[in-house]
Amino acid sequence: MTALDHPKPQVAAILLEPLQGEGGVRPGDRAYFEQVRQLCTDKGILLIFDEVQVGMGRTGSLWGYETLGVEPDIFTTAKGLAGGIPIGAMIAKNFCAVFQPGDHASTFGGNPLATAAALTVCETLEKENLLQNVRDRGQQLRTGLCELQAAYPHLIAEVRGWGLINGLELQPDTPLAAAEVVKAAIAEGLLLVPAGPKVVRFVPPLIVSAAEIDMALRAVGRAFGHLAA
Repeated sequence: MTALDHPKPQVAAILLEPLQGEGGVRPGDRAYFEQVRQLCTDKGILLIFDEVQVGMGRTGSLWGYETLGVEPDIFTTAKGLAGGIPIGAMIAKNFCAVFQPGDHASTFGGNPLATAAALTVCETLEKENLLQNVRDRGQQLRTGLCELQAAYPHLIAEVRGWGLINGLELQPDTPLAAAEVVKAAIAEGLLLVPAGPKVVRFVPPLIVSAAEIDMALRAVGRAFGHLAA
């Protein structure tokens, strides 16, 4: 008998993003995540969160799962962890922390340079109260994008996100693509990135100022003005 023929359940873990990044900047539904957490607890399944994009303060909380009020058994982080220096990390609760130092090799693991950078990032987040700035500037950005949506309702369907990871979704029936908006914004001096064919992603640095958010909003406003003409 193979594992595929085994009569017992074979689900080891469920892996989710608290907010989908590449999937269109889609915040997780709290009720859904609460049900998944309960299911995993009842069935003895590990709940794993991918915090690569939404961790390290990006959402206005240190970790994205805090916004949902649901705690995973394991989560992964990278990208912002070392402020651009390649590193990845996995954090696990004691009952499922099976690795000992040296058990698992990693290309982007704990070399001295990367870990020093990661520690500096963590210290900076704490000392400079960047989480409050993320919440304030994120609200400022979403308010400005919603005003842009009101000005171009035939082009913009929705604005959504947490903290400083936000998505502007284009109307499904418009031929305008996210890549075109990105190109127009770059022409106005604003660097953006798509999150799928119909979503423009806004991920400014955690240290962004109110004046810089205003500047970015004016630039994307000019971009939409040209695209709508």
